[in-house]
Amino acid sequence: MTTTDTLTQADPARSGAKPMIELVGLTKRFPGTAEAAVDGLTLTVDEGEITVLVGPSGCGKTTSMELINRLIEPTSGRILIDGKDMTHTNPDELRRHIGYVIQETGLLPHRTIAQNVGTVPKLLGWDKARIAARVDELLEMVGMDPATYRGRYPKELSGGQRQRVGVARALAADPPVMLMDEPFGAIDPITRERLQNEFLRLQQQVRKTIIFVTHDIDEALKMGDRIAVLRNQSHIAQYDTPENLLTSPADDYVSDFIGTGASLKRLNLSRVRDIEMATDAPTASVSAPVAEVRAALLASSWTSLLLLDAAGRPARWVTSRDLARADQGAVLAEVGLPVEAIVEPHATLADALDELIASNVGCTVVVDGSGAYQGIVDLETIMTVVRTVRDEYERFHLAQKLAQQPADGQAR
Repeated sequence: MTTTDTLTQADPARSGAKPMIELVGLTKRFPGTAEAAVDGLTLTVDEGEITVLVGPSGCGKTTSMELINRLIEPTSGRILIDGKDMTHTNPDELRRHIGYVIQETGLLPHRTIAQNVGTVPKLLGWDKARIAARVDELLEMVGMDPATYRGRYPKELSGGQRQRVGVARALAADPPVMLMDEPFGAIDPITRERLQNEFLRLQQQVRKTIIFVTHDIDEALKMGDRIAVLRNQSHIAQYDTPENLLTSPADDYVSDFIGTGASLKRLNLSRVRDIEMATDAPTASVSAPVAEVRAALLASSWTSLLLLDAAGRPARWVTSRDLARADQGAVLAEVGLPVEAIVEPHATLADALDELIASNVGCTVVVDGSGAYQGIVDLETIMTVVRTVRDEYERFHLAQKLAQQPADGQAR
């Protein structure tokens, strides 16, 4: 079993890292229960990292989160934030310095979006102008136009929009630590995937130290820099990087929890930005003459061409047949098929594969944060990564077997 103490001392990736959250022997016993809900949890989370607590229902994930935030008081143990023992400080003061995001967002229904986001800054005594500026900054950061949304109420938003507001509220006072308890659990799969990607993009900017709770191993692999697989009572079965969990599960419990298809799950560890995208797809402006568009298509080996709007954003896929319709009077911007399979560079290859499967042209278009075209991910690109992952996995296990063999001349 990989313990926190062993990992902290032995893992080179952690050398020199600054601990931001330290849980030492954290225990919670509720009155009248035979066993502790959380029993001696010891865990270190480094500054700027996302640590995911994952495990079956009832194992103590959410209770552990509530202990860290002092929503419930620990029976014993210590909670250190940035080296300061917060176990017995004023819990309200502690919470003002920890962002908290829960599954149902917890937005106050009678308050506007601006008032919800500005809750903690107001408690901290910020002036109105500073709060308003921070609210607008955060709404823009989570992709919501302040002029459109600041005066609305939670009931006027979709589930995905409410979740974005919940994240913005958690970030409002710029806390060093964020706690996220199944934040995307009650959202439909498509919106959930997009919110995950948006949050990972935000994390690149804000670099918060985060403890993230989920019961979904695929979400854990995608979101976490490190993952703690929990047994009952929040006993740690393994605390490790996503790569190590997939290649070297500590025991059968961890292996069973991860499930089958480890190679495919590793697609959650590869980001689109880290692979070599195809950039030879033919493109043309949607306002270009049809003859120019046809020449670009014929000069390529592709059967479809990507039309881009004036801002360089993907608009339509067109074929020679579509261009023939345009010759006969059809509007170029209206022929062909809309571009629906789109990801940003921070998306995982698993996301790209999901989009590709649903694509009407057999590839996924990559765009930057403004929506401008960057490149293409096709099945061959993904298969190249899968083959590389498989070869690395086989080499790793071969090296493990060789290391376990007795040396020549040693007694067998």
